[in-house]
Amino acid sequence: MFKQNPFDNALDFAAQVTGGVCPTCNHETMFVSLSPEIFRCVNCGSDCKQYVNGHIKYLPLMNRRPEEKKDGTSTKVGG
Repeated sequence: MFKQNPFDNALDFAAQVTGGVCPTCNHETMFVSLSPEIFRCVNCGSDCKQYVNGHIKYLPLMNRRPEEKKDGTSTKVGG
């Protein structure tokens, strides 16, 4: 009798919000996540991966590979 709503099978998102110290900006901040292990700092916007080993630790993710020079050598990471 009634048609099924096309939005009944929509994706369910569950955002996680947690607090901690950001390894990039070194501030006590909140982290927001839509995936189970990758969090984004609300303060500086860097992506971090959450590790739990006795205590919760956040480590920065490298989003891009270091760029290579035209002669095939790579540039130094971090200066």
